[in-house]
Amino acid sequence: MFLLHLLLLISGTLAVNCSNADATFCLNTTTGEISTTIKILQETITIKDKANDNLKCYWASSESYVECTSMNVTSSNLTECQTVQITEVKNSTNKLIFKISSSTCEVTNCTVEAITALMRGIQDHPNEGLKDLRSVLNMRNMCTYLFKDNPTMAMMFISAERGLIHNIMNISFTGNDVSYNFSDLALTVFNLTNLTSANDKMVQIKAPENKPYIPEIWIPIDALQNIPEEERKVGVVTYKSPNQFLFKEELMRTMVMRIEVEGDRRLENLITPLKMKFKLLDPKIPVNYSLSCKYFNEYGNIGLPDTVFWKTDGCVTKINNSVVECICNHATPFAVLLVADLSIDSVHWQVLSYISYIGCGLSAFFTAISLLTYVITAKSRVDKANSIHVSLSGALFLLNTSFLLNEWGASLGIGGVCIFIAAAIHYSLLSCFTWMAIEAVHLYLLLVKVFNTYYRHYMAKLSVIGWGVPGIIVGVSLAVKDITPLYGPTKMTMADTNQTNSICWIMDIPFFYTMNLAYFILIFVLNSGILLTVTSRICQLQCYGSKGKPGKASLAWKDICTVLGLTCLLGITWGLAFLSYGYINLPILYLFSIFNSLQGFFIFLWICGTARKDRERAANTKSTSAALNTSTAKPKEEMFPGNNLYQ
Repeated sequence: MFLLHLLLLISGTLAVNCSNADATFCLNTTTGEISTTIKILQETITIKDKANDNLKCYWASSESYVECTSMNVTSSNLTECQTVQITEVKNSTNKLIFKISSSTCEVTNCTVEAITALMRGIQDHPNEGLKDLRSVLNMRNMCTYLFKDNPTMAMMFISAERGLIHNIMNISFTGNDVSYNFSDLALTVFNLTNLTSANDKMVQIKAPENKPYIPEIWIPIDALQNIPEEERKVGVVTYKSPNQFLFKEELMRTMVMRIEVEGDRRLENLITPLKMKFKLLDPKIPVNYSLSCKYFNEYGNIGLPDTVFWKTDGCVTKINNSVVECICNHATPFAVLLVADLSIDSVHWQVLSYISYIGCGLSAFFTAISLLTYVITAKSRVDKANSIHVSLSGALFLLNTSFLLNEWGASLGIGGVCIFIAAAIHYSLLSCFTWMAIEAVHLYLLLVKVFNTYYRHYMAKLSVIGWGVPGIIVGVSLAVKDITPLYGPTKMTMADTNQTNSICWIMDIPFFYTMNLAYFILIFVLNSGILLTVTSRICQLQCYGSKGKPGKASLAWKDICTVLGLTCLLGITWGLAFLSYGYINLPILYLFSIFNSLQGFFIFLWICGTARKDRERAANTKSTSAALNTSTAKPKEEMFPGNNLYQ
């Protein structure tokens, strides 16, 4: 006799076709698998056997959940196929019910509405603790994509699982402990009634299963003494896979463990903290990463994109070789995670914030003056170089202004506002990079190519590139927000206090590196190459123009100022970010914040310097027309910005 639990024990394939209402059972004598083919109505259902008794069910190519009551198929040897009649078929939009022999099978599409109704039905009307928990675990295993792609459903599952664990803990048992094993987790319930004989302040309990990486646990006695003796039960759950707790690509280094107390009591704000020792599944720690004891935040607002699911509040991490000791003042799901060493302590964060806000405020003010001056004098000045300078100033004005509104927008808690600010920062940042590249190309045409550099509608074409390309990138990014939200509030964690600060920025890390880092690398390489070419040309002209002439030191100083000005103009200072890539380099961060937050102010000084040179040259032209025809012009002074370069 083969006892076939179609939900729990069946191995093989179940398919439903349209012609006959019957089921055929076959035994593969080679593999030992029993396959079942069911023909019913015009529906197609497939169940595939996975590893670790994890079944996958598909109804019309969509993930589905199937549950059947036990069914017996009697045969001395299933070397040949045996057919069983199907009766009482019921079909609806998301559910298919049929009877086969003495068993009733129910297939449900993995939709939010249908699975939510099933889970709430189990929670509201618990029947058998073990069976209910097994059913909920199977729902998650069969509806993988539903729970993976929908954080609300994932959190609902975790809540339902916790409630069913408490139902099992309420089951009476004799002895000090009782253990339950499921396909996804193991649960041990401890009866801690006799604490008066304990000499220590802590009582040690063993986690389920006897494996080398199972954590050790010490619970403080004073946390349990106020609980009635007959209700002094503690449940410890170990999970065979951390998948249900992974929401944002967290890196686990130990198994996840849950500690619960009977009666839905919460162990929190403990005077004597509980202690756990986790053994690492993989002792290798990548460079620029460290281990951190964290707990799962079961009560966070999952409606917000910046929800922190794994937190460190109330936990201390101690590391001894491959053993990590976690000391926490509360009991929730725990694990040891790998975290990137990219946190900044609160003092440096505050200082860097002040530098950035002051620098951005100054830059926004002076770039606004540059824009107003250009608008007022537009009729009398049509110089292309100056137009490019002002366009870059406009992009910097947008960047500085949106940056100043960043933390304010995140603090409002309004998703649309934060998305708008994040998209505005991204657009203005890409515009700045693009106009820096345009500055470099224009400089190359003026200084290196020199001849045949006239182009029709030159500024119009540059404006389409400078403002249009970033607009297309950000527009497409916003268009896919319903599929993959790219902009919104993100968290910055302080290294010393674990305090988090919200900012409006890009939430998707791969998108950040693709659109920002790769984009800037291309521009940085281009601009650096042109700056080296220009510097080389300046040195050549310095040697040529200063032979036998006084004032050589003065000319050299002007050339140095010219190169420094071009470094700022072409955005080379943004390359400081590469020097702190992968770790926190505080001196580089301070230099980066100072130079780049003041870039708009530096460009304003550059524009003022070139304007002063223009006025001096115009005055000299009017007053010394005779000298203009007889004197020999200094090639270098007419060609360079510090000496009238890049007009």
